[in-house]
Amino acid sequence: MNQTKRRRRGLGCAIVVLVLLLLVGWVAAMRWGALERLGLRQPISEQVFAPPPDRELSAALMDAFEQAGMNTQGVGVYVLPMAGQEGSVAFLSLDASQGFDLERLFIGGGDWSAMEQILEGEDLQDLNITRLAFDYVDRDGKSIVTLTAPTEALRQFSEGEIDEKEFFRQVMGRIDIPGLIREVAP
Repeated sequence: MNQTKRRRRGLGCAIVVLVLLLLVGWVAAMRWGALERLGLRQPISEQVFAPPPDRELSAALMDAFEQAGMNTQGVGVYVLPMAGQEGSVAFLSLDASQGFDLERLFIGGGDWSAMEQILEGEDLQDLNITRLAFDYVDRDGKSIVTLTAPTEALRQFSEGEIDEKEFFRQVMGRIDIPGLIREVAP
């Protein structure tokens, strides 16, 4: 009778160990993209942004920023059509390592007023841009602020249809607080 209990315990332990090994293997495969490399799954970036970037829309949006009076040194604009959805994402890279000056964005209306003019105007709707993404890169080339929001939420907020709390519910992103403090502190 004791041998039967030992065999059952041994078999149970073996099954638990096998399940744990399979689980660890699955997590490792997901973490290092083994399924994508083997062609068993399409990468997330291709699932969302299957079509190539729209260079014409990117150039048109960059021209709109320049015409509004924004200094575009260190600014990159990329428009990416979304797969399976109507509209595109406009990705703005504000890169201090390429000459973008964070102070000029806020001092004296400067670049911020030019940016507001485009974001609150009809330009985004005319270009069929449904989502905006911003990435601020510090002087060392490290991304410290990445934010994204639907253009409809930006429009509603600027026209007073939604309050600040509702607007921030629709904003997604990440902020490296220590990096941001290092960037703005003298």
